[in-house]
Amino acid sequence: MPQLKLYYIDFPEQQMQYDVGTIQINNDNLTVQNAEICRILNAESYDIADYSDEISILVDDAGFYKSGLPIWKIHTPDGQTLELIGKLLFVRNIETEYSTDFTDIRAEDIFNFRIGMEIELLGMKK
Repeated sequence: MPQLKLYYIDFPEQQMQYDVGTIQINNDNLTVQNAEICRILNAESYDIADYSDEISILVDDAGFYKSGLPIWKIHTPDGQTLELIGKLLFVRNIETEYSTDFTDIRAEDIFNFRIGMEIELLGMKK
């Protein structure tokens, strides 16, 4: 069964501490992939934010309407500022003939996140 490796950053309200790591999801097809991502985000659907040309951040598309989720401020490598709410999932982008698909996050990506990502927890959504 094909797997997709994601990197996540979260700050669960009940734990009040950072939760960071990798997770592998079932990647049999696009329907299964989307269902797995939604399950991890505890969402019905998700939005895609560009962190860089190679990396996307997946986040609950209804996070702004939910309470108890972390509010993040992220400065991207190209100088953009993103404000996102909820658990963050990082994936690599791969260009195909018809679309952009997701592929595994790499160890060097995670290393670069940990030493250079400009991310700030602004608070919790009430």
